[in-house]
Amino acid sequence: MRRSVMIAILGISCVSSYSQSVKVTPKTAKSPSDAEALLAKTKALYDTPFQMGLISFSCAIDFDFAEHLKSNFGDAARTDSPIAQLLEPIRYRVFVDHSGATLSVQPKLPDFSQLPVAAQLEESNRSLMQTGLSNWVPYAYGEVLPIAPTNYQFEKTATGYNLSMDGRGITGKLILDHDLHLLSGTIDTSQHIEITTNFADAPNGLVLAASSTNTDHAGVARFTYTYQVVDGFQLPQHVEVASEQNKMRLNYTLTDCKTQHGTVVHVAPPAKP
Repeated sequence: MRRSVMIAILGISCVSSYSQSVKVTPKTAKSPSDAEALLAKTKALYDTPFQMGLISFSCAIDFDFAEHLKSNFGDAARTDSPIAQLLEPIRYRVFVDHSGATLSVQPKLPDFSQLPVAAQLEESNRSLMQTGLSNWVPYAYGEVLPIAPTNYQFEKTATGYNLSMDGRGITGKLILDHDLHLLSGTIDTSQHIEITTNFADAPNGLVLAASSTNTDHAGVARFTYTYQVVDGFQLPQHVEVASEQNKMRLNYTLTDCKTQHGTVVHVAPPAKP
């Protein structure tokens, strides 16, 4: 299972135990029912399409390789070089579900045997594209906030709330403002991850507009998103990924998106006798 705790950082997923089904044990200074109500109120603010019937989607990727060269290597970057001529015609399509994003090349990759450096650049670009959407998935699935099997505790602060989590193989603390918007946090699993987030209002709830992650091994990665409506779901339209460690920035647009979706049936608990 390729679920990431918060995001996949430059292609490296942080596998969590969030999604195993055991009872959640809330803790607050007041009572478990208060904590449950506050967590439910928090979760209700966010747009989580994978919890609202979205099963998966696929899109073509509109990637301007010439502009990519100029934005990363300056106006002097040669768009008529042998490397550019190999990479510019490549077309991609991405498949996204709750486990992450997978890119495919259409129809196939060119022969890189004479230019191995072109193969390395293509793989790096493809990894950044994939990471940009894999970073978005946990927010769209609702894995950012505590789900089973995670103990959690809200602490009221002068600026909002601290939301501490302690689950199987994972600990963390999220910082929320007075309106229960996620601002930042730290997550510890097999590695230490620091995150910051910014959300935007949308018809179905808050959507991730920007985020950053910082780890010891991958440094700082930054992500920004704009959205489009496809079959009633808010899906990324424009994605930007920047790696401070690699000094690379990549932009792409999702087009021709197709969704697979179903109907969510909410079943009420049985009435007490």
